[in-house]
Amino acid sequence: MKTLVNFKGLYGDTQSMELPYFIHHEPLETRSRMHNWEIKEHLHTELFQVFIIEQGAGTIISDGHSLQLSSPCVMCIPANTLHGFAFQPETKGEVITFSEAFFESLFKNMPKLLLEINRFQLLAFKNEPEHFTPILHYAQELTRELYETNPEKQTVIQSLLQLFFVYLYRFSLSQQATFSNASNRTLHYFQEFQKSIRRSLHETRTISQYARELHITSVHLNRICQALVQKSALQIVQEHLINEAKKYLLNTNYAVSEIAYFLNIKDPAYFTRLFKKLTGVTPSDFRKN
Repeated sequence: MKTLVNFKGLYGDTQSMELPYFIHHEPLETRSRMHNWEIKEHLHTELFQVFIIEQGAGTIISDGHSLQLSSPCVMCIPANTLHGFAFQPETKGEVITFSEAFFESLFKNMPKLLLEINRFQLLAFKNEPEHFTPILHYAQELTRELYETNPEKQTVIQSLLQLFFVYLYRFSLSQQATFSNASNRTLHYFQEFQKSIRRSLHETRTISQYARELHITSVHLNRICQALVQKSALQIVQEHLINEAKKYLLNTNYAVSEIAYFLNIKDPAYFTRLFKKLTGVTPSDFRKN
């Protein structure tokens, strides 16, 4: 009988996490050296990760695309993001991992920051190393606090994480003006739309139904999506659907037609066409590679 294998915890680990307020730190080289500096493509369903690269270089592969890494840089990898690495030997850095719920609780009153940071991005500091110094300082202070026993430890950890991400957010906005002029209400609608998609991935819902749940029109919902991420509401739903399909393809031996059925797509041929349209490969080729 086939079973769905859920990837819990960090890469290569089998133990479960203590959710919802899980947080973990380790030097980048600890896990990378164990795997000969190559981390195969994988995803975490409930974890947000930050990679802080101080020295060295490498390549990150995400959803079939590869990007070159050169130090110093910072990578934000949200939950459900397919990613893998090939680092140069002896690359140095830090990896901070925490639950998506913890991350959202930290910034529930900062919707612009939450939306900007909670997407995959690679921030390079090679031409502006002076901006990397505060990032490294906050990360080092956070690491020290995690391993020591001090009064009000949880409060300090939360404060350091907020300072870390606010600084990262400011730097990100200085590199690109995305979202800077969006209203809080617009951002709220977009975030609630994404949550609704995650809750209903195994249902058949129209864009009009999503819009009614938000008490806005489908035209308004599409305008919000276009303004924030330059995509239609349907494209966003389809991307979430394909990310869910990737989990099944990577972690189970279900047939492609069965995965389509689980995702409430009655026509496997349509599912294959949609998957290839968004990823460039068929579901079968994605699983093989």
